Amino acid sequence: MKILLDINDSKAVFAMEFFKSISFIKKVKVIAPNEITNPFILQTIEDYEKGKLYPTPVNLVELKALINA
Repeated sequence: MKILLDINDSKAVFAMEFFKSISFIKKVKVIAPNEITNPFILQTIEDYEKGKLYPTPVNLVELKALINA
């Protein structure tokens, strides 16, 4: 199970030590605000970089229709 907490930077050190002291919590990790953690998105980015996946061309009219759908 993963739990994400939004904690001030001033309280982050205390929170890290608190969660590390609990015996059933195995890992505690700080995630940057702009870090991508969704494995599907990470895999899609990796596939695109390796050339396995190509972007779908969309014109402006289609894009507006998708946004307003």
